Amino acid sequence: MINFIEQKLDNRVVQYLILAGITLFAALLRFYKLGEWSFWYDEIFTLRDVARVFEFSASNQQLSRWLIYLTVNWLGTDEFTARLAPALVGILSIPILYFPTRKMFGSPTAILFALFLAVSPWHLYWSQNARFYTTLILFYTLSLFLVYFAFEEDKPWYLVFALLLFGIAVLERLFAVLLVSVVASYLLGLKILPIEKPKGFRWRNIWILLIPTLLIGIVGSYQFISNPGKWLEGFGWVNNNPIWILSGITFYIGIPFICIGVGAAAYFLLDKQRSVLMLTLAAILPAIGIVILSMVQYAANRYVFVSLTAWLILSALGTWELFKQSRGKAWLLALGVLLILLIFPMGENILYYQYQNGNRDDWKGAFAIVNDLKEPGDMVIVTEQELGDYYLKDDIAYHYTYLDYDDLAETNQRYWFVVDNNLGDKYPEILYWVEDHGDLIANKDVVVRARNFQMRIYLYDPSAQ
Repeated sequence: MINFIEQKLDNRVVQYLILAGITLFAALLRFYKLGEWSFWYDEIFTLRDVARVFEFSASNQQLSRWLIYLTVNWLGTDEFTARLAPALVGILSIPILYFPTRKMFGSPTAILFALFLAVSPWHLYWSQNARFYTTLILFYTLSLFLVYFAFEEDKPWYLVFALLLFGIAVLERLFAVLLVSVVASYLLGLKILPIEKPKGFRWRNIWILLIPTLLIGIVGSYQFISNPGKWLEGFGWVNNNPIWILSGITFYIGIPFICIGVGAAAYFLLDKQRSVLMLTLAAILPAIGIVILSMVQYAANRYVFVSLTAWLILSALGTWELFKQSRGKAWLLALGVLLILLIFPMGENILYYQYQNGNRDDWKGAFAIVNDLKEPGDMVIVTEQELGDYYLKDDIAYHYTYLDYDDLAETNQRYWFVVDNNLGDKYPEILYWVEDHGDLIANKDVVVRARNFQMRIYLYDPSAQ
């Protein structure tokens, strides 16, 4: 059975037909309900930035922002068009990353990796967001591959391309500098571990990496170096704890992939495989870095999204090794492991589509209720004014801090309050007031495992008090 599969996958036509089928399946997943989900905070921030894309300095440009800008200016702005570019990048990432994975580990592992990436709930989610994450992980991973091949084959010009892609990733988001810790740890591991050195492991190549990397880091962080207050305003507060960060990472990557990935890493590291050393570091170091940062500043588990490809490749490598080591009917046990790695994410995807509103707040549904029930002269109060402005018909939303709550009883207006998680986090005293004085009109909460995306509509009518 295994010999038969390997023989078939030696045929490039068969490989490409399978890859095309996987890519098509990934496209169907990513386009399904693409425009149905409501915008949420970060997507509205993207649309705000897209509207003033020409105002950004060279050190604050993003490829993803320009792709979204071109799309919405050509097709108009709505949920589908704003997410179209990230979705296409997510789909194209599958065949693009297939080829370096095949070069590193062979076609069976590359096919399995492509399949795992296609069904990955985390990759699907960010492919359906008007954000930068699919572009970031694509260029981050390609840069990692090029660094590896540069040292393996002693080709310095690979490093030049790796630095270019790394620069694009850093401009997408500064936390792409996590790649520096991965590469530095890999080179240190080659130095101190009893492992055969690649022919390109020489100071010339290390210096080619070192100086430009420092420059890229400075350029990418210049907006914060020149204005430290911007960093403090956006990230200078602790919002999560390490347990919550690790739990989120485990949930989004998937326990089966982490388990088989850890097993594969241990198995192949005992054979002193350099490629697996690189992937193992790429899988675990971003999580360690973000967990440490979460103790002193703002941090989110989505920052570890860049490690997803490493986990999936390790899982694919381990799964194929199980098939290769099978004797007789034992391949059925390996098939069982593969089925777990496919059924688990598809189960999460069904929940995502059918019951969890795309794993995001239902602002669209909340404002639809307000639009249907509000009367002329009513005020609508929200935590994110730009979201309200987008979804309200012919009305302007006001922020919670706009009102003097001691005087509301003396007014003749009705007030609609759209309450989400951020109200309780940032203005708990206002939330208490709304819950005490307002009437709960609708509950549009979205529950995703242990997380509740709270979305409730209250009406305060002074004349009814």
